Amino acid sequence: MDQRGAMGGDGLAPGSARLHLVDGIALLRPDEQAFTTMLEGWRNQQLVRRLAFSTVESRQRMVRAFADHADAFPWEWTS
Repeated sequence: MDQRGAMGGDGLAPGSARLHLVDGIALLRPDEQAFTTMLEGWRNQQLVRRLAFSTVESRQRMVRAFADHADAFPWEWTS
């Protein structure tokens, strides 16, 4: 696949954060919004692989539950 096939007409990859954000507007809760957007992207990737909705939802619930238990977002997790 050439680069044009992987990129949109604006040169951004599908799902790119730049496609979800508006220039000049500050996010109210950036960490929470980034986490939600990451989970949506992961959900879409799993659905494209034709995984069952129940599998995808279960996985998302597990990640959200762990984030709540850890009281931190994934990029803050440590061993």
